[in-house]
Amino acid sequence: MNIAWNMQDFEKRKQKWEEWSKRYKISALREATAILTVKNTLALLKDKKEGKVLDIGCGFGEIDILLAKNSNFEIIGCDISEIAVKSAQNNVLQAGLSDRIKIEEGDVYKLNYPDASFDIALSFGYVSAATYQGVQKEVSRILKPEGILICDFINCLSFYKIFNTLKKFVKFNRIPYFITLSKIKREFEKYGLVFEAQKFFNTYPPLDLEIDSKIFLIFEDTVGRIFRNFLGRVRLVRFKKLKK
Repeated sequence: MNIAWNMQDFEKRKQKWEEWSKRYKISALREATAILTVKNTLALLKDKKEGKVLDIGCGFGEIDILLAKNSNFEIIGCDISEIAVKSAQNNVLQAGLSDRIKIEEGDVYKLNYPDASFDIALSFGYVSAATYQGVQKEVSRILKPEGILICDFINCLSFYKIFNTLKKFVKFNRIPYFITLSKIKREFEKYGLVFEAQKFFNTYPPLDLEIDSKIFLIFEDTVGRIFRNFLGRVRLVRFKKLKK
């Protein structure tokens, strides 16, 4: 068990994500982000499209469904929110993918799986569960030697996020580990997870409009393709677990 886990903290985090799940609504922006997440994840995985995958903080299961449709992975999605888990299970059932995707409750600080259980671990959501400081040891534990972790961070140096980055400097009174790639590398290397590659995406304007998700994707593939490193709000990173 990860020593960072305790019941009081668990209940606090669970309540937070239950409230978030109650407010969750499907939108064109969320749909486009899910599509881009899967597209860039598969690009980082290269030719690897088989194996056992754990999606930590799977939410409503949209990404797992898209991933299953574009690969041969056996996928387990876990989330701390009971509301999200029930919705994800229903979404998987409606998609006809219950034989490939299993959804269950789980906490990143205390993953209920044996050591070296998975070929790949995934975690998404701008501030994804696998990026919480202190959980990397637990994530590394459930990965096989040379297993892959792909998770995303807010790209605090994006043009869209500069103001929020300045606020984080004030809040932490130091540079938070996730702002620069060098600090991310050092944090994950402590637990045998070595940086291999990264991609930036989600460059479309932060518009709260009821429009087709294709509009966001067109922007991503045109203007975004040129200015991705400066506009991309998502830093998607691939790590590999070292052999012992």
